[in-house]
Amino acid sequence: MIYAAGYQSPFGELTLFASDYGLTAVTFNDPRWDGTDIVTKQFVRNPQAYPRGEIKRDDAHFTHIIKELDSYFSGELRLFTAPIDYADSGTDFQRSVWDALQEIPYGSVVTYGELAEKIGNAKAARAVGLANNRNPLAIIVPCHRVIGANGRLVGYAGGLPFKRSLLELEGVTLDDEGDGSSRDAILRAGTLAFSESGYKGTTVDDIAKLAGVNKRMIYHHFGSKRGLYDDVVSTVEIGGTGEGANINETGPNAAIRLKLYQLLETGTTSDPSLAADIERNVDRIAKLQSEGKMDSRYDTQLVARFVTIADQWKAVGEKPRARLVPVVNRLRDSS
Repeated sequence: MIYAAGYQSPFGELTLFASDYGLTAVTFNDPRWDGTDIVTKQFVRNPQAYPRGEIKRDDAHFTHIIKELDSYFSGELRLFTAPIDYADSGTDFQRSVWDALQEIPYGSVVTYGELAEKIGNAKAARAVGLANNRNPLAIIVPCHRVIGANGRLVGYAGGLPFKRSLLELEGVTLDDEGDGSSRDAILRAGTLAFSESGYKGTTVDDIAKLAGVNKRMIYHHFGSKRGLYDDVVSTVEIGGTGEGANINETGPNAAIRLKLYQLLETGTTSDPSLAADIERNVDRIAKLQSEGKMDSRYDTQLVARFVTIADQWKAVGEKPRARLVPVVNRLRDSS
């Protein structure tokens, strides 16, 4: 049995989940949730943290952690002691990253590269970033204390304003406000480039050309090619391109989707499960569109999923056009 309770933080509403052994998830509630019942997966901003199985609302089950959260948000608590339970979540590697996150002191920040070194794999910064994104216990397991290689904030499931507020609560002030518009333009361009050519097929020159900047500006904002790519991947996985930025206004939104579907139609696969996976995701977009619920978070998560699938297609054969083209065309017709 999984238990759940709501919690109103100063920076946004949360839902807490726990097993009989400890806290299993802390999720950020979508603003569209009307608060009439416990939040469902549809209204969670970090859906990868949403627990499986039967869920029962039980506020009394969370007395300890709610007391600690109140103390944390009042600026008093430095270390959470409530038991946690993520034994059934993530891979061994992801759990090693989550364990390392708990060792980052209150009021401190580290980069993804530094966190990778901490777990003994200095070349795994990108994988560490993705594991960071999969952390089910936001705030309690402090993934908000990890920043980009250039000292800037990187995407956060609760939104960058929430992340900045948590760090400021802990006394951390980042000097990363300058020239945000060009940085956001680079991230938007990176998302478009990745959706068209994939992670390996995209160059810094491609992104610079799409963003309308020179490469020096990219290195100014991101420090290195790896820093840029890690931030683009984090942006795609989590959603959004920065505080107040929206990559999914009508033009860019349609462009990302159309480039993806063009890529998918020319891809190949011999694995029926991949074709079925694509159909499910395309159907999901179509449903969201018909309900008027399409937004940047949904689109960017789907971009990441489609790019992953498309990359898998490159090594195998047989086009599943008979199954995919009608679905893609239906989605295009609804755009």
